[in-house]
Amino acid sequence: MNKQYINIAITGLSSNHSEELKTQLRNLIPQEYKINWSSAADPSIDCLFIHENFYDTDSIQKIIQSQKFPWLKITKRQQGQNLIHENTLSLPIIHHESLSNWILQHLLNTTIETQSHALTEADTQYKKSPYKLEYFSKMLDQERNSKLHLFDTLGTIAIIDVQNNIAWLNTTREQDFTEFGFDYDIASTSNFMKVSRKQPHILSDWLWQFFWNSPLFLKEIAPEDGHFKIHMWPKPSQNLDRKHIFQLSSCFIQGGKISKISIQLDLPIDTVQRFIATNNLSKINIWDKHYNPPETPQVSEESNFIKSFFGKLRKKLGI
Repeated sequence: MNKQYINIAITGLSSNHSEELKTQLRNLIPQEYKINWSSAADPSIDCLFIHENFYDTDSIQKIIQSQKFPWLKITKRQQGQNLIHENTLSLPIIHHESLSNWILQHLLNTTIETQSHALTEADTQYKKSPYKLEYFSKMLDQERNSKLHLFDTLGTIAIIDVQNNIAWLNTTREQDFTEFGFDYDIASTSNFMKVSRKQPHILSDWLWQFFWNSPLFLKEIAPEDGHFKIHMWPKPSQNLDRKHIFQLSSCFIQGGKISKISIQLDLPIDTVQRFIATNNLSKINIWDKHYNPPETPQVSEESNFIKSFFGKLRKKLGI
């Protein structure tokens, strides 16, 4: 298999089911791999998905036996809670974990093993995490007219409308966080079928909470020596950490350095990084206006003794 490409063939499915399967595969296969959609007759295919009615045909059997690649039969009969069973995948795909595990074990595992020792410097650069401030600034560009499909390795997360500050969520998704594998693209008609538009959410509030629950992004976006300023007060939906979030908001609304505010508020550096990674913010220069805590005058031990002495004296004399 090519280092950056996976050649996948889908045969015998209707256009609707084919598009559904393609979307799921694109969401579940790591983004560093580019997918080429091929035909079953392509000698370079790496994986085949074939409708069960065509599996036993001579042509398909000849291809499967002559080319040793992973394959799945596709059925529309719901069986085994739509889990992969006896090399058969049921549509619609409900349990994404089953297909995700199959992809990792049968399609990507050998690729990872054979490529791990052969990564060049260019490969390493290509695989670097994209989760930097610029990545999210581009995603939340106010000039963007199109709606975006947010997804990760477990499938659709939401569709967002940046200009109107609206998010439509995938209500069938069990987890309210994400890990590496998060990405976005222009939302298609089929993507809208995976979200509920009955209960739109305020994008800025929902997105803040979503990434607050997803701390794996923080070190890319928020280095310890970074200086940042937030542009809006977050509205956490949970009481947990609300006090710390308010304190951090008060500091970073004026601009500040992560490591310095961590010390001033006596909070773990990871908590401050996590806060910065979830906000609508901008980098600021070291000489820009920063949060400065009120100075507490230092009282010497000698002055304390003098104050105590005169206090007792006034009390004794009745002054």
